[in-house]
Amino acid sequence: MNHVDAWNPKYAITTEPIALGALPDASGAAALPTWEAAVVQRLGLDAAEIRGRHAPSMRQFVVFLDGGSEIKVDPSDGHGTWKRVTPRRPLFELHLLHLNTLKGAWTWVADLFGLALCFLALSGVLLPQGRLGLRGRGGWLLAAGLLAPVAALVMFYASEG
Repeated sequence: MNHVDAWNPKYAITTEPIALGALPDASGAAALPTWEAAVVQRLGLDAAEIRGRHAPSMRQFVVFLDGGSEIKVDPSDGHGTWKRVTPRRPLFELHLLHLNTLKGAWTWVADLFGLALCFLALSGVLLPQGRLGLRGRGGWLLAAGLLAPVAALVMFYASEG
């Protein structure tokens, strides 16, 4: 999630050029289904994959596929691009769990896990006595562990003001 500006952690997106040959001459309301049928037939697609189509101009025809992929073609010469969107496995699944997009029972599992981590952290700080406890090495380790997040927050708020 820290690098979402640099790359997409859920999907790999590739674009490749395609050449289908000129699409059939058509105009008006008949153009879109005619062009769609030609693209499906020439690329060997399953018609059930098609989620929509659009012609923003007479020089561009777009077919939208399942999963976010799309095909853009110039109907006059059949040249265009095929943008393929494929999930990055297993990052896709880890991303679903991390953002809790599954909801339902996973929310309770995540909450219990968070409580268990809190218990482990507190018991690790409070249980040791003497030179290993908070007055000894444990205190230095606690301070070192808090130093990075506190410094990051100070720098963040200092840069905003």
